[in-house]
Amino acid sequence: MALREICGCIHLHTTFSDGGCDYPTLIKAARGAGLDYIGVTDHMTLKAQSEHNAGLRDGVLVLIGYEHNDERNLNHYLAFGTNEIVEGVTDPQEYIDQIKKKGGIGFLAHPAEKRDFFGNLPASMCDAPPLNDTIKSIIKGGATAPPYPWTRWDAKGYDGIELWNQMSDWMEQLSGWQSVIRLFYPRRFLANVPQNLLAKWDEMNRFGFISGIGGVDAHTRKFTFGPFYYTIFPIKVELRGIRTHLYIDESMHGDEAKMTQAALEALKNGRGFISNFHQGDARGALIYSESKNGTVQYPGRSTGIIDQPQTLNVKLPHKVKARIRFLRNGEEVQSAQDCEAQLKINEPGVYRAEVYKGSNAWIYSNPFPVGAYPL
Repeated sequence: MALREICGCIHLHTTFSDGGCDYPTLIKAARGAGLDYIGVTDHMTLKAQSEHNAGLRDGVLVLIGYEHNDERNLNHYLAFGTNEIVEGVTDPQEYIDQIKKKGGIGFLAHPAEKRDFFGNLPASMCDAPPLNDTIKSIIKGGATAPPYPWTRWDAKGYDGIELWNQMSDWMEQLSGWQSVIRLFYPRRFLANVPQNLLAKWDEMNRFGFISGIGGVDAHTRKFTFGPFYYTIFPIKVELRGIRTHLYIDESMHGDEAKMTQAALEALKNGRGFISNFHQGDARGALIYSESKNGTVQYPGRSTGIIDQPQTLNVKLPHKVKARIRFLRNGEEVQSAQDCEAQLKINEPGVYRAEVYKGSNAWIYSNPFPVGAYPL
């Protein structure tokens, strides 16, 4: 089966909830950014579906899901593949189950989120003009933007987790007055997935497959300064950060219904990788394993047991040289500074690859489970 890579941005908000961007503007920006698909998840609404915004629009595949939360506004859950929201359900296990029952898939949103927010800035500076109320609230402790982590780790049945959340990464680095510069260069400071979340993800994957996605959490907010305003994250900027690349069946490309289903299946099964566009365009990267008899496997859930020996391959686009790391059960087993690298796999485990440019992460692959669970 010939596969095609599609590249997109997930976890986007529009004017249907608390976003500042409407669908025509979003689709135009996505096309301008060269995206193949986008995943929109407005809070507790699927109204955009009924207004015919889903499907292929101006060459961009639009996936419309929604973001669920509990009664404390915690445990946010990104749901796709359903045409109705789960009304009146605030227990995380119950909305995971109900969304799955309706044929949907779901991902834990910004599960390890935490915030600091200018904690050491003198209180007297918070009242200095021309700061508006939104900026002041962030500086004084983030009263209007607390963290929204996932706390119900006992829940089961979700398909994956949002490993890298662009907005969380940015906000968690706001720790002093010098951080004001991050308002003007939001993508420049994207660093990596939190190590504690990576460790949890690696451990979970030893007992069953859990997909990893990257999310933008785009809101396109404007801050006002008297008669002036500044948009911290213009949508054309937001779409040039964290991306999720998927491998889908080439034959489905261009068919709206088949392509939608293929993209949802790829998201659910982790058939691809996450990248930070600010470190370079990762389209064209190849991450796959190959058996002795020539059988090729791409990242993600396997329909059968993948046995060793295998060779895990990473080939970077445009022959860009970077630090390629191979990991087994969360521990580095080999690394190379090159444009491609191979790892010989001779024992069971959960394998994946990471690529770094300097100290900043560029690519995270989804796992390759080798052997029978538990691994």
